Amino acid sequence: MSDLDDLSIYDMFRMEAEEQVEQLQTRLLGLKDGDANEIALRSLMRGAHSLKGAARVVGLNAAVRLTHAMEERFVAAQEGRAITQPEVDILLRSVDVLRGLTVISEDEAPAWSIEQEPAIAMLVTELTGVPAEAETSADSETPTPEDAAVEEPPTRVSEDPTSSAAPDKVIADFNLRITSQRFDRIIAMSSDNLVQSQSLVRLQEQMLRIQRRLERLVRSVADARRKGARDPEKQAAVLNIIMAQGERDRARLGGLLHELDRMIHTHEANSERLHQEVLHARLRPFGDVVPNLRRLVRDISSEMGKKVRLEVSGDRTEVDRDILEKLRSPLEHLLRNALDHGLETPAQRLAAGKTEEGTIRLRAYHANGRLAITLADDGNGVNITAVSERAINRGLVRQSVASLLSDAEILEFLFLPGFSTRTEVTEISGRGFGLDVVQSTVHESGGSVKIENNPGRGTTFHIVLPVTRSLMRVMRIEIENETYAVPLNRLSRVANLNVTREPDGSATVELANGTEATRIPVIHMMNALQSAGTQIQAGPATVLFFLNDKGREAPIAFQIDRIVDETTVAVRQLDPRLGRMAAIAAVTLTEQNVPLLIVEPDDVLRLAVQAQQRNIPTDPSQAGAGRGSVLVVDDSGTVRQMLRRTLLRARYQVATAEHGAEAWNLLQVQHFDLLVSDVDMPEMNGIELVEHVRGNSRLSQLPIILLSYKGREEDRRRGLEAGADAYVTKGEFQEQAFLQVVTDLVGPAELPGANVHPEGSAS
Repeated sequence: MSDLDDLSIYDMFRMEAEEQVEQLQTRLLGLKDGDANEIALRSLMRGAHSLKGAARVVGLNAAVRLTHAMEERFVAAQEGRAITQPEVDILLRSVDVLRGLTVISEDEAPAWSIEQEPAIAMLVTELTGVPAEAETSADSETPTPEDAAVEEPPTRVSEDPTSSAAPDKVIADFNLRITSQRFDRIIAMSSDNLVQSQSLVRLQEQMLRIQRRLERLVRSVADARRKGARDPEKQAAVLNIIMAQGERDRARLGGLLHELDRMIHTHEANSERLHQEVLHARLRPFGDVVPNLRRLVRDISSEMGKKVRLEVSGDRTEVDRDILEKLRSPLEHLLRNALDHGLETPAQRLAAGKTEEGTIRLRAYHANGRLAITLADDGNGVNITAVSERAINRGLVRQSVASLLSDAEILEFLFLPGFSTRTEVTEISGRGFGLDVVQSTVHESGGSVKIENNPGRGTTFHIVLPVTRSLMRVMRIEIENETYAVPLNRLSRVANLNVTREPDGSATVELANGTEATRIPVIHMMNALQSAGTQIQAGPATVLFFLNDKGREAPIAFQIDRIVDETTVAVRQLDPRLGRMAAIAAVTLTEQNVPLLIVEPDDVLRLAVQAQQRNIPTDPSQAGAGRGSVLVVDDSGTVRQMLRRTLLRARYQVATAEHGAEAWNLLQVQHFDLLVSDVDMPEMNGIELVEHVRGNSRLSQLPIILLSYKGREEDRRRGLEAGADAYVTKGEFQEQAFLQVVTDLVGPAELPGANVHPEGSAS
């Protein structure tokens, strides 16, 4: 069962919305810097497109209308109508509205739609130039995921410089996010440690056995001495035997102690590596905070009539998650300070011989085991005299003392609470909050902050801060001089049976069932693993029986050469460079650090059926019966899971892919009875995927259903002409009608030799 089965459709939608919103904002901010190239526009269109499809699944029709308007504007830009900066502002406001979806629950969604309806109507009108029709109460009803029509497809910038309530609200109940690769490494290390701990236990048991034997020897020596007074020669002989046994045990104990010492050192090294990996799991790239900072600079500079460019370097520098979250507010304050106090207006900059566009440079890097951040502007710098006078007027220092202070000492006044050189209060600054927040937050994190002032050339702030798979029981088997691991929890039984060659060339074994006997087909395990032509050996043989995914014994046996042993292994994911390996789930390492492949029972059963069909003539009347393996392809995670669950409820087996290229790779190594694909996808779109399938001799007859939000007749004709067997419009999607199309193409979901569990599993 997929891990996603524990999540509701709305939970998956919210996860997708959070990702798409951040990507949309990042790309939109890039348009300001002339990044309106084809790649950027395609990414923007895909983001809005996927979010629209996901919103349609959960019944958020208001969000569907907004994302559709955004998507249409991006499509128009691809066709040559450039997006203006005022339109970028509108699109960013649209992103702000959609961001609200990432922090509300499913129960709050209907209220959100009602509350945001006026804003959405206005944004749609601004984007399309056509007045938006208000959503009726009937339209606003949120259907269940099963009934929803399918349409293809947080941190907020605080307006108040004294408030970071929006980010804090999100951070308060955070989920630690780490890459799947790093999580796999942590699991692998933990599993290695556990396996080694089991080895230490076995070593301890051996040492205890020797200890008990030595204790018996000591007692034997005492007995021999007690009895030896009457027979000295016998005493000497017994003592020699005892001493010889003791010497052997002493040598054995010495070897075990040496082995124990080696294992302890290895265990300590592994524990240290695990500790470091866990620490690194808390690290996130500094660039995670950059999109919101760019948005802040863009909004405030536009509001103030200033031209400003934010340059960021070191965005891949890793920062502790807690420190990174605490840095958001200080960096916002520093940027506001630079925009309001530091950078001049275009006219002032030109008069000073500068370019009219100001520059703020933000850099993050590691230095001497610490995180260093610099934020520099090329403005007019800090007016030392004004700071000194303000400090005197507030009674912070006497004039006679102020005259003796250095520039660096005077700059320290800027970090005092409520200190500001502004005499008027504005939306940006003048309230007396800012740098004191920066300093206190940095100090709380164990760091420091300093100001470097260059009158007429700008100000630089220097911040220095501290930087800070699972186990499986398997049976190892040998087939054709190769060793594989088989998960014990999927093994039904192992038996020594007589393999019989049938007249038609197939092989069977006889199973006793009470007073009756049943003949079960048997194939060589290597045929199931590699679809090779390995010959089955008639006569006595060792065979395995697997449990299918419903927990019943599958009616097919697998011949192997021999059983090696049973053991616990640490599961590791296959290197992605190897691609998808048929019938192989993962890999582990043996005691000699030799890779050992772990088989995937579901794939083995499926490939066994295929191998059996190749070797055994079938009844033509049964052709096409019992087909039920479906590959679903869609770049929207929400849509993928909705379609997957629909098919699983109908008892089909389902695998999923995110785009056409991934689907094409899966089609090379796995057998499917049906392909269900979206049309608009990255990497390889649905039309291209259909053309690839129809051009392949092995796959050319595979039934294909195309799903798309495009319902025009020319779109439908294009899909069918490419080779699709059916074209379903997502906007008119109905579950039962869709399942009827599936049944018409591939028949009911009954795989021969393997019962299909309604909950199934997806790749």
